[in-house]
Amino acid sequence: MAAKVMIFSSVHPYDDSRIYHKQAKSLAAEGYNVELHAVADFDEKVEHGVRIVGVKRMNKKWKRLMNGWVLYRRALKSGADIFHFHDPELLPWGALIAWRTGCPVIYDSHEDLPKQIHTKPWIPANIRGPLSKLVHKVEKGLAKKLAAVVTATESIARQFASAKRVEVIKNYPLPMPAVEKTEDEGNKILYVGGVSYLRGYREMIQMMDHIPAELNAELHIIGPLQHIRPEDREEATLKDKRVHLHGRVPFEEVKQWLGKGKVGLVCLHPVENYRESLPIKMFEYMAAGLPLIATDFPMWREIVEKSGCGFTADALNPQDMAEKVTRILTDESLRKRMSEDGRKAHEEVYNWHVEERKLLALYAGLLAK
Repeated sequence: MAAKVMIFSSVHPYDDSRIYHKQAKSLAAEGYNVELHAVADFDEKVEHGVRIVGVKRMNKKWKRLMNGWVLYRRALKSGADIFHFHDPELLPWGALIAWRTGCPVIYDSHEDLPKQIHTKPWIPANIRGPLSKLVHKVEKGLAKKLAAVVTATESIARQFASAKRVEVIKNYPLPMPAVEKTEDEGNKILYVGGVSYLRGYREMIQMMDHIPAELNAELHIIGPLQHIRPEDREEATLKDKRVHLHGRVPFEEVKQWLGKGKVGLVCLHPVENYRESLPIKMFEYMAAGLPLIATDFPMWREIVEKSGCGFTADALNPQDMAEKVTRILTDESLRKRMSEDGRKAHEEVYNWHVEERKLLALYAGLLAK
């Protein structure tokens, strides 16, 4: 009889790329009986061999804690052989589940939470330091009570050195078919992802002032408009700079845009929480054969230079960004080489199937004990 897995989250939507499209579907395809409990507007359904059970969305942070109790009760009734959860606020419940059931429990840490606290504008600046230290102590202490911790990067893994087992499973994209290019679409520059101040939307807009007018370049910002000041949405100014804010668009449309673009941007601000992150948009650009400009972090520079897929730039310097973009737009042979090299890197290194093997090996090891 197949081992039963319960994956759960009180925050993430059920169709989250890492949780559902990668982990849950990979485990189901391997033959596990997979049950996923996550935020959804339905009670229950089955897709791709995964039983999905909805969790009520709570918009207020303190109300989300109620979902922890709901998920804890569901876990005890689930009959699962192994549990895998995705939110730091569920750590106390995860430790209780491990104690009550005696089954392996995995904590999946997507972000460096202590560093993340320093970037939260809603947390008063004078308490961010002490709060970060407290969170670090509590998070790591509770994680030691679990069978394993999965992290999205090596830097996060180093924070859990005292855990029983740590596995780095990077958030590389699913293998993507080659995107059909539409080269007659003009000089379109793309940013795809959540849009906020720390993700560099203001510098991207300012960058357009430094790109030669004769290139007729356009900047298309595609993704949820999370934190944009009203003055930065002024239509006349954006039109004058040839900037288009699209907001969230369906995934199929994103693929079409990737085919239209000539350069992709991932110029996040140089804050501590981003320095050793692995933004999925970088690897999606590579998969689409889209040359990219990335923030000049040491780890990102190594990835970009090793794969030959683009340039790094000072994300706080719109002119530097513009110069790198212009080099790509004006050199067709360079653009073609970067496109081919980025696609090759995706096929050989930066795709989910490479990481999937680590996930399956972790589960097999924990269930064999």
